[in-house]
Order: sequence, then C-alpha cells, then structure tokens
Amino acid sequence: MIPSRLLIGLLLAAVPLFALGGVLPMLPAVGLGVMLALLALAVADMRRSRARDEVEVTRQAPDVLSLGVPNRVELTLHNRSGRRLRLRVKDDPPGEFDTPERMRAVTLDPWERRTVSYLTTPRRRGDYAFGALHLRGLSRLRLAWWERTVPAEETVRVYPNLQQVREFDALARRGRLEDLGLRAIRSRGEGTEFESLREYLPDDSFRSIDWKATARRGAPITRQYQAERNQALLLMIEAGRMMSAPANDMTRVDYAVNAALMLAHVAERMGDTVGLLTFSDRVKSFVAPGRGGMQTERILEELYALEAELVEPDYAGAVSFLRSRARKRALICAFTDLVDADVSAAALSYLASLRPQHLPMVATIHDAETMALAATEPSTPGEAYEKAVAQRATGERALALARLQSRGVLVVDAAPEALAISVVNRYLTVKRRGLL
Repeated sequence: MIPSRLLIGLLLAAVPLFALGGVLPMLPAVGLGVMLALLALAVADMRRSRARDEVEVTRQAPDVLSLGVPNRVELTLHNRSGRRLRLRVKDDPPGEFDTPERMRAVTLDPWERRTVSYLTTPRRRGDYAFGALHLRGLSRLRLAWWERTVPAEETVRVYPNLQQVREFDALARRGRLEDLGLRAIRSRGEGTEFESLREYLPDDSFRSIDWKATARRGAPITRQYQAERNQALLLMIEAGRMMSAPANDMTRVDYAVNAALMLAHVAERMGDTVGLLTFSDRVKSFVAPGRGGMQTERILEELYALEAELVEPDYAGAVSFLRSRARKRALICAFTDLVDADVSAAALSYLASLRPQHLPMVATIHDAETMALAATEPSTPGEAYEKAVAQRATGERALALARLQSRGVLVVDAAPEALAISVVNRYLTVKRRGLL
C-alpha cells in the first residue's frame, strides 16, 4: 500500500493528541487509536479498490526503432469500471535507452479510453526488450494507491536512423527540403544530361541556347538539362578501432551508419545505383551496386549489424577488394576518422589512390571538444599544455584533409549530428556539377 496525501494529512492531524498527553493522559491512546483506524481503513479501501477497478493497458511501440533520435512509445489505457479513476502508468523500456520520463498521470472517466506517450532514445543498434507495465490507481476513499503489474514483454530492433529518411520523404513531397538543411534537389535545369527544349527565358544562360532549334522555330530556344541518372554510389564504412571512439552519446560508426543510410536513400531517389562495403581488419560485408526495394533492404540489414572492432583497419585489403568488384566509375564515400596520425596517413593514401578510376569522397567527424580546447585561453600551465596538444591534433587533421583535397579527393568534415546532412549536400553538389 502507498499512502496518499490525504491519508498522510489525516495521520499528521492526530499527532497533536500525543503532545497533549501531559494534560489528559488518555489523549495519546486516542491518537494511536485514530491512526490505527485510519491505516486499517486505508488498507481495506486499497484492497477493495484494487479488486474492483478494472483497467486495461497496452503498449504500442514501433517494431523498428531509430538509432540516436527520440522514438515515441504509446500507452493506451481503458477504464472498464463505472467510476472515475486517477491513474499513473509507468513503462519499463530497455535500460540502455535514454528515457527522461517514463511515468504518465491520467484521469479516466467511466469506460473512457485514452492514449498517452513518452519518448525514448536508443544509443546502440541491436535487439532489445521492453518489460512489464506498472499501474497505480487512487483508491475510492482517496486514502491510498493500489499497484498492479501487467505483463507486456516484447522485443524491438534498433536500426539506423529511419526517422530522418521518413522526414526527408515528407519534406521532399512538399518541396521543403531546406527545413532539413538540404539544398533543394532539382531534376531539371541543372546537370549534364539533356532533358528537353523549351522557350528561352531572361534568366537563362546564353550557353544553353540551342541555335539549330532557334533557327528552325524563329525564336530563342533553350536546352534543358537534368542531373545524370544511373550513376554509381558506393558507401565504404571503416569499422576499426578509430571508429569505435565515442562522439556525444554514440560511437563514430553509429553516426557513419546513420549518414550512410540517408545518403543511400537520396541516391536511390536520384536514380543512381547504391552499393556498400564495410571492413575492419578484413572485409566484413559487400553489397554490389544496385537499386530497388530489395537493394535498400540488403543495405539496411548490413548497416543494422555493423559494429566497430578494436582492431587496425586494413585499408590496403579493402581498396584492393573494391577495385576488383567495382569496375564502373563510382562516387566512393568513405566514412573514417583521423585520430591516429600513422594509421590516418596510410588510410588517406589508399583512398586517394582510387582516382582517377573513381571519385573518392572522405567523410569524417571532427571533435568539437578538441577544437574548443584549442581555442581556449589557458590560465594554468596544465591548461596551456592541454591547449598545445589540442592545437597539434587539429593542425595535423587540417593538414591531412588539405592533402586529400590537393589530390582531388572530396572532403566532408562535420560535427556528429550534422554528418548526414553534410554528405548528402556534397553528393547533390557532385550531381549538379556533373563531377562523376
């Protein structure tokens, strides 16, 4: 039994009777009797209410949850009794999830059904289990709370961030991709593939005028282009020790997986084929470039299962494997990190060697704490040493990226939460400028 505020207030009201025992010796006994009677009444009230108050509660959780973003879980309560109920319901989401508030208070009229919800954020991919649901109701005399546990165990799967993909589709249909931080995707007017002819407009470039068509029609005619389709995108994700390092509340490989899924979805909408290569000290998985629903599912399943390992990544083996499997020119987006100077130098050298057969793009996550530390004003010798180390790390990183760019490699260096949008924007730039 859990006492209510009313019961606690009534019990406290009997306390002065004990203090007046010096005036009337019988008052403490009266006070004790009052307290015992109240407790007995509260217990009886709680048991009677618990037996007669019928409440049905169910959970509606997505079968697939998205990594690193809040997922909504709904709890539906149905009052199956003829009196008004004041209830509290608490769920048991997986302990690995970040769930700020999992209890909800609700008042139900007789026979009323209502749905409440809460948000939970998974921090790792994989299979997880929800536990039971816990109900608490105020008794009929409002003296105590009764409790009941409802079995509701179920297993859910945490996938890469599918919510961002759904949000992209919704905003694309409304022509509001800028709300997501993306540059608008234009299928006409930009690109290198001829699409159609139309009448000349004042804002058109003179270079786009089709002079033969103009001569035939006797009026200025403009060529209209679109981004080329049926090009190849190959996602290359390193899953070695450098990508196992934490960034905010997830690992670097988790952010890379989310970004890769988003990039694959956009590329498929643009009419390109998409493939995947994941590796650590060996090639872990390979999905040859293709398109269609089954291709997306294969890539999603491989990304779902990908975990970083505490091993040195074998870039030589991965690049060699890639060359033997990907003969068609492709945009190769390599998700990696630049933490260890020696390993990074070798990795960047192999990635740069993909040119000119392919167009390589390196996507990395910069460390906001290190960059902030490098910009601080030290006040102690220890802080000055930390700043020097941070400046050296950021300097080496900037130098490595500059060397990549000088060798014709595209570079995306973004904060963890901005990685997906940054790589998609760079991909769209490649399409618009016809770099592939």
